[in-house]
Amino acid sequence: MRDALARVVRSLPVPLRWRVRNAYALAQWMRGARSPYDGAFWNFHAGGDWDGLARLILAHRAPRSIVDVGCGTGALLAAIHARAPRLTTLGIDSGAEGLARAARHGVAVEQMDLAFFGRRSAERLAARIAEFEMAVCLETAEHLPPWSAGPLLDALTRAPIVVFSAAHPDQQGTQHMNERPFEYWRRQFAARGFALSPDDAEFRGAVARLDLPWWYPANIHVFVRSGT
Repeated sequence: MRDALARVVRSLPVPLRWRVRNAYALAQWMRGARSPYDGAFWNFHAGGDWDGLARLILAHRAPRSIVDVGCGTGALLAAIHARAPRLTTLGIDSGAEGLARAARHGVAVEQMDLAFFGRRSAERLAARIAEFEMAVCLETAEHLPPWSAGPLLDALTRAPIVVFSAAHPDQQGTQHMNERPFEYWRRQFAARGFALSPDDAEFRGAVARLDLPWWYPANIHVFVRSGT
């Protein structure tokens, strides 16, 4: 049945196909399907030149503190800490398996609800991010329900610099329930007083030369608060 459904979805026009996939993943999540973010998921996503990305982030913006929202196993923060051990860092995620691995890497972590079922959880995240100079959120927003997009951006933009990437339409992946075109996210940031950094294109070009999964250079951008 599932294979037959997948074949039907693949036959749909792209503008409809990714919306159907979003809706199906959301329905699976809402009915309480078992979390797919287990050891096998994190093992699959374990590779990549995180040291190279850490170097680029530190070189392009020289932040004094970084919070990674949706940090997963903390690979990026561990690489940042290795290069800049005095830098204040924090990883935030909602998944227990990823956070346990991050803690074993020596990364400071906190578990928070990123689906924002209540106003208090969104306010708590926003207040925490406000303590940092840079917020990083990589390939996380697509794993969250659509209603979380606004509160997530409200929270991320409490930091003056945001390094952000999210899956684009028809990218496909594990439980992607909110794939969106880049222009959607750009408008969301603009509504909160943020614009692409003047060095965004240079940064993206440098990321593209790293040995990272293709979706990072395809989707990553740097946003800065207007006037900073």
